[in-house]
Amino acid sequence: MKLFYFQFVYYLKNFQKLVSFFILVLLITISKSAFPLELFYIEKNNTVIGNVKTIIVNENDNVADMANRYKTGFQDLLIANPSEHHWNPKPNTNYLIPSMYVLPQKNYNGIILNLAELRLYFYMSGSDLYENTRVLTYPVGIGRLDWKTPLGETFIKSKVESPSWYPPKSIILEHEERGEVLPREVKAGPNNPLGNFALKLDVDGGYLLHGTNKKYGIGMMVSHGCIRLRNEDIKTIFYNTPLGTNVKIINQPIKLGIYNNFLYMEVHAFNNKEVYSNNQKNTLTTENIYKPVTSVMNFIKDNPGYEINWKAVFKTYEASNGIPEIIGKKLHEKQNFASK
Repeated sequence: MKLFYFQFVYYLKNFQKLVSFFILVLLITISKSAFPLELFYIEKNNTVIGNVKTIIVNENDNVADMANRYKTGFQDLLIANPSEHHWNPKPNTNYLIPSMYVLPQKNYNGIILNLAELRLYFYMSGSDLYENTRVLTYPVGIGRLDWKTPLGETFIKSKVESPSWYPPKSIILEHEERGEVLPREVKAGPNNPLGNFALKLDVDGGYLLHGTNKKYGIGMMVSHGCIRLRNEDIKTIFYNTPLGTNVKIINQPIKLGIYNNFLYMEVHAFNNKEVYSNNQKNTLTTENIYKPVTSVMNFIKDNPGYEINWKAVFKTYEASNGIPEIIGKKLHEKQNFASK
């Protein structure tokens, strides 16, 4: 009888996982985005997902609309296309969509938010059948320099659908200084800054993961410390995260990952992303050369056997466009990669 009970519990748990998986796929499938599948499968021994896409700019396209259509951040598009106009790219020209990512961590059970790239990674992990095999990734809006999003590890403490917004005193005072009067409560609806869903983190100060009524702020440092997502993205997360889900907030401008024995490096500018410019780059100097060198050396210490093209390392660091580039290859491959 005891054996039957444990078998029943085991199959019930796996059945629940299957149901959750199919609900997730359904939610993503009915998304209205041009690239609806932001669900990636983490292949064995690989930590790079997606691929860079090239599109043709339509006649009436602007950067904000393209960012929404292709599920990326406003700033990401500017940095990936430095020679294009910051608002109205020239029609019928090629335009890069930076939809390739180095995972900030190979294995995790929960959400990782990397402030340096203004992007969230939701690892759809658990136990048994689906351990560390799937990850969702979305662009986010984060805190301004004077209202920084806090770093650290926490968890989802509570969840609210159709939340009301009660402006904190600090925000009320900020608006009053501009001659604006905020209501003490904004009920659920199209004018609510929290959007349709809110997930409260176990962090002092009442920080949230939430939707927005200003979708064009996604991919920018525009909030008072909370993490904004597009409403369709936070909806998927809301329905697939139980209370207690782990949330890790990091600031990792340099990421390294492996795909099919190639070593990739992804770099984001260390300077201020609150400045809406497409000319943000790292400048390699004798004072900061240790940053890319230390990152690479630490990685190959834990992942030995890679031949490094240091010229590619420094070029990628200076470009700092958020697009992963190959900087090395497994030594057992015949190609002498370092000589390139």
